[in-house]
Amino acid sequence: MSSYYYLDERFNTLEFLTLPDDELLTFIRSNSFSPNAEWAPGNPALHFFLANEMYSDIRRLFNLIHERINPNLCDGDYFGKKSLLILFSLLPNTDDLMLHFIDLFHEKLNFDYQDSNGRTALHYAIILGRVKVVNRLIELGASLNIYDNHGHTAFDYLNCSHKIICSTLKMIDIESSRDTRAPSNTLSDHDGHPLMLQGTYLTQRKDVIDRVRKSEPVLIKYIKGHPAKWSTFIGDNTSATFDELLKLAKSIANNKRKSLSTIFVNEVLPKKDQITFAEYLEHLSKSYSGKSILEKCMEGHALLTQQLTNFNEKQESFSMTF
Repeated sequence: MSSYYYLDERFNTLEFLTLPDDELLTFIRSNSFSPNAEWAPGNPALHFFLANEMYSDIRRLFNLIHERINPNLCDGDYFGKKSLLILFSLLPNTDDLMLHFIDLFHEKLNFDYQDSNGRTALHYAIILGRVKVVNRLIELGASLNIYDNHGHTAFDYLNCSHKIICSTLKMIDIESSRDTRAPSNTLSDHDGHPLMLQGTYLTQRKDVIDRVRKSEPVLIKYIKGHPAKWSTFIGDNTSATFDELLKLAKSIANNKRKSLSTIFVNEVLPKKDQITFAEYLEHLSKSYSGKSILEKCMEGHALLTQQLTNFNEKQESFSMTF
């Protein structure tokens, strides 16, 4: 058995996470699964799940096996030596889950831990304008006076530039223009398969969804997937998509030493799937906010600035009474 979970067939399909609670606990115990063990070199399992935005799975593990979790666990040098708290602070759509994590482990958490950039969770929470998280971290004693590698404290980043916000999101591969309610960066098909349209993967934004709906693409299964080894890839019937996915299929066939014909299938999806995809796009269009993650971060900066102004005014008013 491999020392890394991504090479271990008991774990690498992630199917064990779909088990009901009782069966999942039995599986964890009988297979000695540790949430702190490495999924891949320098990348612990919990960090892997969190970075891939598997939030419902993370919540279940917190509730089922919180006693097995090292809340101060960090990833390796290559990933920036991020603690779980710092990784949470970098993921803008995790307020409720992050606050749940803090409530579960606040007595053990090192709130002032610094990653390879010298930044704490508070630095990142302020950069991304996460008002609830900032307030909770300060309430629990996170230091306001820690300097990062650039010589900045956390509040030095209040109202920082768009460039800093976007580069921070890029650290964990979050697209700043993505809709705040989108579950991932790029648009997938109705079954969750990677989807390429006109030779590219599209960002999940309301205006993009509406544009795709109007174009009424004909979907084709280009690449037949193999669980845990490569995905099924769906695309439209454009030459750009055909060329890109054929190139990808050839690469997979070469790397996996498989026949190209077993991988590149080029099959038009049945009509019922085409209809389901159209309905899926309609649902996304109705459910998305139309607001980007960058815009949400900027709104958070404005709220934090107002909170700070109100606090300073109260302090000034208090001092004037004496």
